[in-house]
Amino acid sequence: MRALVWPAMVYSGKIAGENFNPQQVQNGLFEGYLLERVMRHLFTGPSSALCADSESVGTRPCNACLHNMMEVEAENIAYGVIQSHFAIGSRDKWKEEDRNYNYQSAYYWVISTIRDAPDPNWAKALHEHWNLYV
Repeated sequence: MRALVWPAMVYSGKIAGENFNPQQVQNGLFEGYLLERVMRHLFTGPSSALCADSESVGTRPCNACLHNMMEVEAENIAYGVIQSHFAIGSRDKWKEEDRNYNYQSAYYWVISTIRDAPDPNWAKALHEHWNLYV
């Protein structure tokens, strides 16, 4: 699979890709269930990754506060996509490629998809989604 073919896990829905619409490919893109859990883990910490939205179980400041990350950027989303893919992959050690999937290409493709989106309103809505979610 080349990086330009989005895996089902990056689309919204509790079942990977259940909300995918081939006529509107950007709808739900980068809002997948696993990706949301990974992003919460990265931004708020591992104990909050599986918690309900309103629950707070941390005993220390969240990762975002510790690292002065005040909002989610395209690079953060790309990093979350890569970590999600690696987590469900077959490799036990990090390599740039997992069979035919190139993580570096995928990382930069996610960033350019968000930054160079044909519909700037979609990119804005995606950033708003993530900044509210994490």
